[in-house]
Amino acid sequence: MCSSDLPAAPAAPPRGRLSRLARLALLVRLPPALVLGARDAFTRRTPALLTVCGVAIPMTMITVGLGCWATLDDFIRHPENVGQAAALTVRPGDLTAQETRVRVMAEPDVVAAYPGAELDALVPGQTRTVRTRALGTSADPYPFPVVEGRMFRDRGEAVAGQGLLDLLGARIGDRIRITVGGTPLILRIVGRVIEPEQDGEVLSLGIDSLAAKDAVPPRFYALILRPGADPGEARARLQAQSLEVAQAVNPADRLAVIRVIIVALVGVLALIGLANLLTAGALGLRDHVLDLAVLKAMGLTPRQVMATLVTGTGLLAVVGVLVGACAGALWSRALIDMEGRHSGVGAGIGRAPTPGMLAAAIGVAIGAALLVALIPARRAARARIPVTAR
Repeated sequence: MCSSDLPAAPAAPPRGRLSRLARLALLVRLPPALVLGARDAFTRRTPALLTVCGVAIPMTMITVGLGCWATLDDFIRHPENVGQAAALTVRPGDLTAQETRVRVMAEPDVVAAYPGAELDALVPGQTRTVRTRALGTSADPYPFPVVEGRMFRDRGEAVAGQGLLDLLGARIGDRIRITVGGTPLILRIVGRVIEPEQDGEVLSLGIDSLAAKDAVPPRFYALILRPGADPGEARARLQAQSLEVAQAVNPADRLAVIRVIIVALVGVLALIGLANLLTAGALGLRDHVLDLAVLKAMGLTPRQVMATLVTGTGLLAVVGVLVGACAGALWSRALIDMEGRHSGVGAGIGRAPTPGMLAAAIGVAIGAALLVALIPARRAARARIPVTAR
């Protein structure tokens, strides 16, 4: 027996019965190779389940990684969802606050300018300070991304990031006491916001809730530009008017390394899934020696035998890819929100993969799986049948 021969046949053929899929294939009069492949796919229940799981688990993790990619894309397209509705920040410098506001509102791309101040606050029971951001007024608040509760509407109300709520052990509706610039304040937390700064340990309120010495004059103005405006061009024009202008840094830009990690992770998971499929196909051929002898005795050509084996393995791969993609699409948002909650940013940032992204991933995965299934199928179709199988 040469090295290209198949391994010896088992003592007894595996038991099984015709699957519903194979019966359906017979009813719609598919070619014999496809009918036989559909029959072989699910006849051996335990190996079929292991093969499906070996493909579904890596596909689930790949889909979760695509969800992370979609979340970063959403940060870039909609920075207002992560608290960056203002693309520019202007500080008066040598100008008065009123002169700064007049020059800012004269810029055609600016649609709103919110007075603001950032201060450190002391909280009871803590040995360090937390960030207090006063932005907008109670009557005209800055558009913070509130995901729980509501925006502040009166003096003495505030919204907080998840990290600050965890630090204080507070919940929405609780009152807290802080000291800002030596002035004690009692504030009621009315909402939770997405807060990517300072691990979410930020308290946001209207500037009119601060003491006059901390609020007048405003230390900066947060500028919201019209849709489609170029922040770089607007910044250059404002700087030409002797204004100190800073451009907001999107959190997605600081997390660019995550995209590299996602690409590497997808590559490793894809190799694991394909290796599992290749191993399952090779082990399955050992149990198909008797089947190959029967198929060739029935007159099937090597190409038809190869189509039968590819169909059997391919159906299991398709099921695994679809199950894994659906599970990943359902879980990706919840897993990303869980990470956001534990990191202090807060839940509400997770996004599932877009339909186009998910469809492309499923198509590539199925195509790669079929190509891998073709490797052992070609070897089996060309191999000689051992004497024991004859």
